[in-house]
Order: sequence, then C-alpha cells, then structure tokens
Amino acid sequence: MFHTVAEQDFGLKILNSLRCGILSVDLQRRITAINEIAIRIFELDAQNYVGMDVEVVLSDQPQLLQTLNDAYQMKNLPSRAELDLRLRDGKNRTVGYTISFIKDLKDEDGTVDGVSLFFKDLTLVEQLNEQEKLKDRLAALGQMAAGLAHEIRNPLAAIELTASLIKRKMNEQPTHTAQLESIQSEVRKLNKIVTDCLEFVRPVKVSPEKVNLKSLLEESLGNALSTVDREGIEIMKSYQETPAVPIDYTQMKQVFVNILVNAMQALGKKQGRIQIACGPSVFFERTASSVHGKVSEKNLSRQVDLAPYAWVRVEDNGQGIPDEVLSKIFYPFFTTKEKGSGIGLAIAQKIIDSHHGSIDVESEVGRGTVFTIKLPLRETSS
Repeated sequence: MFHTVAEQDFGLKILNSLRCGILSVDLQRRITAINEIAIRIFELDAQNYVGMDVEVVLSDQPQLLQTLNDAYQMKNLPSRAELDLRLRDGKNRTVGYTISFIKDLKDEDGTVDGVSLFFKDLTLVEQLNEQEKLKDRLAALGQMAAGLAHEIRNPLAAIELTASLIKRKMNEQPTHTAQLESIQSEVRKLNKIVTDCLEFVRPVKVSPEKVNLKSLLEESLGNALSTVDREGIEIMKSYQETPAVPIDYTQMKQVFVNILVNAMQALGKKQGRIQIACGPSVFFERTASSVHGKVSEKNLSRQVDLAPYAWVRVEDNGQGIPDEVLSKIFYPFFTTKEKGSGIGLAIAQKIIDSHHGSIDVESEVGRGTVFTIKLPLRETSS
C-alpha cells in the first residue's frame, strides 16, 4: 500500500515499487507520501498518514525530525548518511538515508515544494559488523588464554610433583598425608580446568573421511552407555538409509557421545527413553515427537548452505531445560551439573561449526529435549 495525494500519478507508482522506505514532506511539514516499508520501519500503525503533520506522526523520532528540518536550510543535501531510530522496546534501528528536494519541473526557478527522504534499514549490517569485531576480539582472547594455560600448567605440575615427593616421606603421618592428597586432588582439578580451556581455544583441524553415520552412532551409543551408570534406559532407533558423510570420525564421535551422555543424565532417576534417528535431508521432519510447539532456542550455531545434508536427532523424555538455561548451554564453562565442566557442548558446537554444519536444540520443561545436528552431504555412492 502506498498513500499519496495523487494516487494515479505514474511516477508515484514507480516509487511504490521501490524496496526502500519513502517519506516526503511539504513546506508546511505535512506528509505528502509514505510507503508501507516506511510505516513498518517507523513502527507506525497501518493507516493513511498523508496530510498529517509529520512532527505529530513521528514525535518519537526527534533525530529524524531534526534531519528533515535541517534539509530546508542546506544547499547540498547529504547523498548518503545514517541515523538511529528509537524503537518501542528501547533499542535503536540504524537506517541509511538520502534526501532530495521536491521541485516543480514547470517552475523555471526550481522552487522547492518539500523534501523527500529515501532510507533503508541497516540494522542487520551493523550487527554483522559488530559480530566481525567480536570475532576478532575473541580470537585475540583465545590466543591469550592459550598462553596463560601453558604458563599455569607448568607450576601446577611442579606443585603436584612436590606434594607427591613430600607424601612419600610422610607415610607414617596420616594427618599430613591426607592434607597432601587434598593438595594433589585440587591441583588435578585445576589442571583439568586449564586443559579444558586450552582445548576450547585450540583451533579445530578437520580431517574428513567418508563415514557411515549409522555405524558412528552405534559406536557412540556404546561409549555413552559405558560412561553413564544407568540401567533401564529404553533406546529407540530410527536410521534412514544415508550416503556416507564427509566428516572427521573422531571429532564427530566426541560430539555424539557428549550429546548422548547429556540425554541419559537428563533422565534423572526415572526409567526414561532416548530416541536416536538419522537420515538424509529428504526425510527430515522438523517437529520432534515428544516436544511439541514450544521452541525455546534455535540455530545456536551458524547456518550455512546445507542442501543436501545428513541429519542426526537425539531426543529424550527427561526433565527438559528451562528457557533461561537453554540460551546458555553452548557457553563455555556454563553448567548446571555438580560435577560438570560445562565445556562439552561448547566444544561440540565448535566442531560442528568447523564441519560447516548446524546444531539446534528444542526443549520443554517436563517434556524433554531434542538435539538436531545437520551436516553437509555431498553426492556420493551409498
């Protein structure tokens, strides 16, 4: 919809087809044209604003009003500039704009009848720029963390060795021996934290090979069952015929074992059920069987062109994950477990990213959780 004073004017019909926001104002500050894109960007109600005072309609945008007012005093209007619009939720929207005078072509003096503002939402562009800057900062932080990890591990090794030597000399003094064992235990914990940190910041080097997804899942399931001391877990499998997937076998096994172990632990003490499924993209169903409707977080990993792809789904009917926790489960060292390090899912996401794949999670408290992994699938012989 494009609201104008002269609806039949062919030039205005052309403006209506443009993919940018358009706002024109006459000398009396009345709106003479505004299109649907502009209404949406300004977060206005859908109605005809033609003839209304622009300062009333856009009273929440003082910077924009000032830009329009200044235009009448300028000889050279900005051909390209940016300004921030204030949104209803308190956030800002960055728009790039250009301003032109509206003149009567029949008037030899070129009398100005108003100004026209052409603009486009640049918020996504700004966010991408910020993400690139953040990526650079994280890379620098990773290098610093790797250096610190190496520096910390050396004195920790010396402390543990010294405590071990002293312990040998004090075998006949149980009190002191217990204290030394406590020191050794804490040193091992610190060393584990440093090792996990080093593993997270270390670049992932992928050595892809054609892997049978079903075989990999079966081996991963066996490792997960041997890790979690649980009986009575019902395992349901649904493996579709899938071409060999070009992945790093060892790394993806680490991912699947971690997710399966988390699924088993999520069952708590009840006799729960875990469903494992895989297949090519043509057999993918977005909605899981036990988690309906509520999707708390999606696409936590970067998305790429995954068509065609292979998918793996691991679903449990455990206690589920609250919304406030779900958005943080891929953060390094974030965990709700008493003995968890919080590094497993962060590394899993990093590995999947290195394979140009994606990992999604859906969860509902009391119903369960579903992890879905998608991996690029090239044309191969079965």
